[in-house]
Amino acid sequence: MMLPLAAYRAREDAVLLGPDGEISAGAFFTRVHELANALPDAPFVINLSEGRPAFMLGFAAALIRGQTSLLPSGQGRDDWEQLVLQYPGATLISDRPIDAAQVFDLTPYLPMDGMSQYPLNMPAVAADFTGAILFTSGSTGQPTAHAKRWGQLWQGAANLMAMLPSAATGCAVVGSVPPQHMFGLEATVMLPWHAGIPVHVHKPLLPADVENALGQCARPSWWMTTPVHLRSPLQAAATLPDLAGIVASTMSLSPVLAAAAEARWQVPVLEIYGSTETGALALRRTASEQWWTPLPGVELKQRNDGEATEIRASGSHIHPPVLLADELQFGEDGRFLWLGRSADMQKIGGKRASLSALNHRIAEIPGIDDAVYFVPDAVVDAFVNRDAHPVQRLAAFYVSATLSPTQVRAALRARVDPVFVPRPLLRVAHLPRNATGKLSHAALAELFSQLNRSPAKAAANTFAQSRRRVPANHPALPGHFPGNPMVPGVVILSQVIDAIACQLPHIVPTTLLAMRFHQPLRPNQPFTVHSELRGGKLHVKVRADDGCGASGALIAAGQWDYSVNSGVVERA
Repeated sequence: MMLPLAAYRAREDAVLLGPDGEISAGAFFTRVHELANALPDAPFVINLSEGRPAFMLGFAAALIRGQTSLLPSGQGRDDWEQLVLQYPGATLISDRPIDAAQVFDLTPYLPMDGMSQYPLNMPAVAADFTGAILFTSGSTGQPTAHAKRWGQLWQGAANLMAMLPSAATGCAVVGSVPPQHMFGLEATVMLPWHAGIPVHVHKPLLPADVENALGQCARPSWWMTTPVHLRSPLQAAATLPDLAGIVASTMSLSPVLAAAAEARWQVPVLEIYGSTETGALALRRTASEQWWTPLPGVELKQRNDGEATEIRASGSHIHPPVLLADELQFGEDGRFLWLGRSADMQKIGGKRASLSALNHRIAEIPGIDDAVYFVPDAVVDAFVNRDAHPVQRLAAFYVSATLSPTQVRAALRARVDPVFVPRPLLRVAHLPRNATGKLSHAALAELFSQLNRSPAKAAANTFAQSRRRVPANHPALPGHFPGNPMVPGVVILSQVIDAIACQLPHIVPTTLLAMRFHQPLRPNQPFTVHSELRGGKLHVKVRADDGCGASGALIAAGQWDYSVNSGVVERA
């Protein structure tokens, strides 16, 4: 059985929208056919494109060429090098420079304007063809493969579209999630293709970028995002013009956050329940609904063998059935409550709570920008007995410009049982979230290792180097110094702040004292951010291979909140 690649009906239909206008179906699929003919012979392609147009172009070309797209969980070298070893002969395709042999450059195929006069030649793909293999790192960091046949992807988009009001009636999609992730693939690639509607070319994260993207769509648009990325536009009181609705996924959405978004923008905020293994399974309007409604064609079956309860998901886009790692409570009408992940249920002092519920409680404290509970592998409770054996104890990290750990702990005592108040409670400048907003156990364990030490050792860890670059397709670069491209100073400063947050998470820079730019930094030019804390000031230098590009200083405040009691170091 053959299924169409997309549902655009006329060559003038918009496939992509952006600051330069529309890219039509005629232009897009003309390029798709050209690229499909040019791709090297290989059973697999590893799509590392950062830009949405390049990803969609490469994904579509691989489909009609009969090549399976391998979609790693991240864009780092370790992510794709494992796939190169696992799938010999796979072709790397990308819209950015990659230091590797045999990388197929997609950039010559990206200019797609001026080709609308070509007829719309819509290809078809076999329903049983494995169109994509997505890889999840999970909590261990080891990639796990999840194959998706084209029929599964096509039907999953149909099921999702059936639950979104007005998704196929003249709307557009704006996505703040990468298309390599299952939610991003379903919501920002498959849904637009199946509905025959356009998607914005960028992946906006900052409030102003989301506003610009929605404005450039010039039509009602659904914003596909994560709970983490939803918070910033709320705090900035962003206007978000022509917003038709919001769909959030990748982690649990707080009802308080959903209600605030609905009140601010007067649109429905919907949440997807699903996984990479299954795709989208159910939907709810989180501000007003506790119960989840399964998507059309989805069936969840619970089986109790007397010792354990199993829940399996099956349906038109899920086969074979998938065993879920969640605890659900079913109602008589087929809807269900999500009680948490089975592995997230914590039992301390004879009492039970899910980490997801605890994360909501701490994140809802006014003044907290981000927060997460963490279960250390083994913690010696030195606050009670320095010679104690490892015991189960919860820790937590939080981000706030105003609240001390003492204040957060006091607020938590009014929200959770005392046994679930975290100890230690660690204030950080930035949580190590990936591109989809998720936090791996390995990343949190590394952060905990850095911070769970004495003040003297922590204070000594105040020097770091971070190697990075600003890609040529960064949204701040087009039109900046035409003919002589260089990275704007504000982008360099944002890279410095991000480097500090990643490399020195216990440092909270609060005020920029000075920043001097000594020589231009070019797009794609590698550079290193050097950071060092001296006397309460954070001194930074930006160095490229040809010299020092910038230098400056920031005030660093709130690095640690400690009290000392009988010689035992405590977090407040």
